[in-house]
Amino acid sequence: MALAPQENERVLDMSAAPGGKTTYCAALMKNTGLVVANDANREREKALVANIHRLGISNAVVCNYDGREFPKVMGGFDRVLLDAPCSGTGVISKDASVKTNKGPEDFSMLTNLQKELLLSAIDSVNADSPTGGYIVYSTCSVTVEEDEAVVNYALSKRPNIKLVDAKLDFGRPGFTSFRGRAFHSSLSLTRRFYPHTHNMDGFFVAKFKKLSNKVQVEENQFIVPAGSGVKLKQKKKRRN
Repeated sequence: MALAPQENERVLDMSAAPGGKTTYCAALMKNTGLVVANDANREREKALVANIHRLGISNAVVCNYDGREFPKVMGGFDRVLLDAPCSGTGVISKDASVKTNKGPEDFSMLTNLQKELLLSAIDSVNADSPTGGYIVYSTCSVTVEEDEAVVNYALSKRPNIKLVDAKLDFGRPGFTSFRGRAFHSSLSLTRRFYPHTHNMDGFFVAKFKKLSNKVQVEENQFIVPAGSGVKLKQKKKRRN
């Protein structure tokens, strides 16, 4: 698994329902540490809670927030997994309605949401984590607009991150250019999976490493997103 959670870490599954990712993370962590399983859809959380109980998971906390509210709600995680809401173009073989129930306005809305969620996921990770500092972004879509374009946007908005090898020994490298659009050269580290090639649902995976909790916005000017886990030292006022 690209996220590779370790024992005793704090992990956020930002879009967790119905629970397959959360329970697998908890199993890899041997029920140690903490897995925060969040989902914005309260109805879908019923299945999430049921699967956590059914599989005997004891290190998970379930919450119901819009993912864009992180890290204001909670931050300082060692790792964050964002399996983002998407068009589902990678699962057309299982759900043919995807071909007819999505229009141009849906793709525009989804890509904007994915960009906002990914920035929130990045800001929720503590770069100073001794074992982590990683973010994994994935979709069950094969469209460039929801995959490479979103990752490229995050790289441009958060210069304190870089793409790293997800350690997946199959799949095809992500696009570094597509129909005249050029992306960052490190997009070759992302992975694409195709139904007709890999005998599985269409999928996309990108893994980031956060290098610093500070984000440079201008020359010699930095900001620290609230809740990222960094502790700011306050200067003591001198007494006259």
